[in-house]
Parts: sequence; structure tokens; C-alpha cells
Amino acid sequence: MKNTLKNLWNGNIEPWSEKWERAEEAENLSVLLERHKRALAEQLNAKGRETLEKYEDCYEELESIGCESAFIKGFCLAAKLLAEALEAP
Repeated sequence: MKNTLKNLWNGNIEPWSEKWERAEEAENLSVLLERHKRALAEQLNAKGRETLEKYEDCYEELESIGCESAFIKGFCLAAKLLAEALEAP
């Protein structure tokens, strides 16, 4: 456990870089989002594009907070499961 935490701390383990099961679906959605964003931006005036950019910045920050929270909750759950497993006779 100690080595795993050290490796995680030192950046030798990157859980976010592992391919996840729905990666292809997420990639397809990402392409669609980008296409729709470009189409929307083309329809907006300069003020509208500025507002869209601010919206995107806020959304990215919110997504980052959500991902961090999910990571922390997942780590805590794993620690609880490990603690319970070690308690079992």
C-alpha cells in the first residue's frame, strides 16, 4: 500500500490515463460537442463568442472540481473496503 501511494504521489501511476470502457462513446460525443460549438460560435457576434468562451471556462472548472471530488470519493471508498477486508476473520 505504501509503495502504491508513493507511486501515485510521484506521478508514476496515472489512473486517468488508463483507457476506460466507454472511451469510444466519449470520443464521439466530444467530436459532436466541438462541431456544435463551432457552429454556434459562427452564428454569434463578438460579444456572444466572448460569453460562450466564459461559459466554457466555467464549465471546464466545474468539471475539474467534479472529477477531483469523484476521485476523492472513490479513493475513500476503496480505503473503507480495504479496511473492512482486513478486519474480516
